[in-house]
Amino acid sequence: MNDFRKSPSVDSESTPVRWGHFCLRVSSGLMIFYIHGWHKLEGWIAYEQHGTPWKLVEDVAEMHFPAPLASAVAATLVQFICAPLIVVGLFTRLNAVLLAGALSGAVLQNLIAGRDPQLAILYTLVVLTLAMMGGGSISLDAKLFQRTESK
Repeated sequence: MNDFRKSPSVDSESTPVRWGHFCLRVSSGLMIFYIHGWHKLEGWIAYEQHGTPWKLVEDVAEMHFPAPLASAVAATLVQFICAPLIVVGLFTRLNAVLLAGALSGAVLQNLIAGRDPQLAILYTLVVLTLAMMGGGSISLDAKLFQRTESK
């Protein structure tokens, strides 16, 4: 019974917390990059090269955003560029804030289209958490700050 009263360490420098933070950052960054950024980029390339209809532009237009093509390109670039930077933990807070903005658009888009927004909400919450937590001790951010502090 006493084992239940003991709580695992929540110290941010403990090994489980450091590796959990790393796994959250890398897995979410990779999923956003591949599932969202990469596929949106492919749609944009097909649109530019062959005039293929780009579903994202249509979805953005349905949300009555100004300049649907520019908005779709911006969302694509944010997800394609910021997500890999989150994976390596470089400027994590800034990239997470930018992704939270783009993913908030995805939440709205799903609500307007009558689709389930749970996944977009989850991604948004994860990147907002990373915006607050930063890259963690296993990141390029940590290496950059350690180098800066030691000089």
